[in-house]
Amino acid sequence: MSSAWDYEANACSSDGKFSAKFEGCEVAMGAPTLGELRLFINSKHCLNLKNEPSNHAKRLSNLDQNLVKDGSTHQILLSERATACFLFSDDSKFLAFSEWTADKMQIIKIVRLADMSIKTDNRRKRVVEFLSFDDGLLEILDSPIFMPKNYTLDIRTLFNDKI
Repeated sequence: MSSAWDYEANACSSDGKFSAKFEGCEVAMGAPTLGELRLFINSKHCLNLKNEPSNHAKRLSNLDQNLVKDGSTHQILLSERATACFLFSDDSKFLAFSEWTADKMQIIKIVRLADMSIKTDNRRKRVVEFLSFDDGLLEILDSPIFMPKNYTLDIRTLFNDKI
């Protein structure tokens, strides 16, 4: 797990099909970081995603503009305003990450890796740290240093269909 103050962070899904990488810099001296979050997909899995008939074709085509082939992997730029906090679900079906807003708060986004659809929880947080992500429940610590508060996000409330 990465901290909101990390300049770089890497993680792999437990099934090995996906990895994510964050590279960023401090927002201000001593403040959390802001930067780019990229999702890497091995090419075999990416081909399977593109060949599956799906009603999510529009979402995939929107992500195609951010898709770059790098050797045997494909990478997608998920955010240019991400924080270093991101976490794959234990079942490798989802990726949670936080993103800075214009009002210097953070929102949580969830990527369903099967179809690359992204849902946003618009409840603002100050500084997000993910504790666990299991059985559709994302455990969140807001403001880990000053006045911390724990939250649980049930991602089934974001995705209207069956998870």
